[in-house]
Amino acid sequence: MKKLKFILAVLLCFSLFVGCSKQIDREDMIATVGGKAISKSEYMLYLYEATRDFNEIGGNDIWETDFDGQSAEDVVKERAFTTMLHIKVTADKASRYKVSLSEEDKAVAQMRGEAELASMTEEQKNIVSLSEEDVYKIMEDTLLYQKVIEAVTKDYHVSEADFNAYFEQNKEIQRKAYTEYTISAISVTDQQAAQEVFQRFTEGEDFQTLFQTYETNPQQKQTGGVVTTYKSRLDSSFDRDFDFEEGEITEPISIEGCYVVIRIDKKSIPDDTALKELMRSEYTSSIKQQAFTDELNQWLADIEIERNEAVWNTIEMIP
Repeated sequence: MKKLKFILAVLLCFSLFVGCSKQIDREDMIATVGGKAISKSEYMLYLYEATRDFNEIGGNDIWETDFDGQSAEDVVKERAFTTMLHIKVTADKASRYKVSLSEEDKAVAQMRGEAELASMTEEQKNIVSLSEEDVYKIMEDTLLYQKVIEAVTKDYHVSEADFNAYFEQNKEIQRKAYTEYTISAISVTDQQAAQEVFQRFTEGEDFQTLFQTYETNPQQKQTGGVVTTYKSRLDSSFDRDFDFEEGEITEPISIEGCYVVIRIDKKSIPDDTALKELMRSEYTSSIKQQAFTDELNQWLADIEIERNEAVWNTIEMIP
């Protein structure tokens, strides 16, 4: 259940896109927003991104999950569609807030577009069926969307009294979440090798020697197996309460087809001063996001949105 809630939360934060304004035939129009047509091809890029994120979060098994009576496929399709609408409506407000992109922003957008295209197979590119220029424009509007949010919320000030009340009520829970761990990890593909690593760790063998002998993940080898992060992220990554002390070694942990042995190199619990700054940043972002959401909901209420059900019913998942 914990993992499911995390997945649903992340679905609310998928990468966001907005597309082009060329003439679109009714047969390829998936929706209109304020009289402006959105093509099926545009939507398929949203769906591609949503599907990829969903796979990264939950793995292949997630597609068998029931989400309160909805299939995983239906959840992803609807979330991609809702995201698309939100971006369309927000993008139309850019001029109101005097928001535009610099040449540097456009260069960043093109790099992101190139990376997006590079991540696709030829089959996926054919299904999405957008030109390079269309993809670059979509990435530009991703940046534009972010700038509109900043513009809408830039003058919003958090109440110090409200934040202090929030801090006092939540500080002990958040102190655990923001406990910082520096860990050394070795991942292997079978349980027997993991037990060997654990045993040799326990007997005091040098971590880097064992790492070079056993580590199987090329990306992990680039980092030397050392990671510094917060407890909350470790809880999510390993789907457990990561509550260990400095110097401890974990039993092999099974995760996504491999086994990981972890040594706790350092554990740092934040004092009230450090914790307050961490929580202030999170609280301010949350309050600003809510302020933007309230504004967005009003924009949505004021605009006509129509989905072309005939085209919608032809949508299939991207392999």
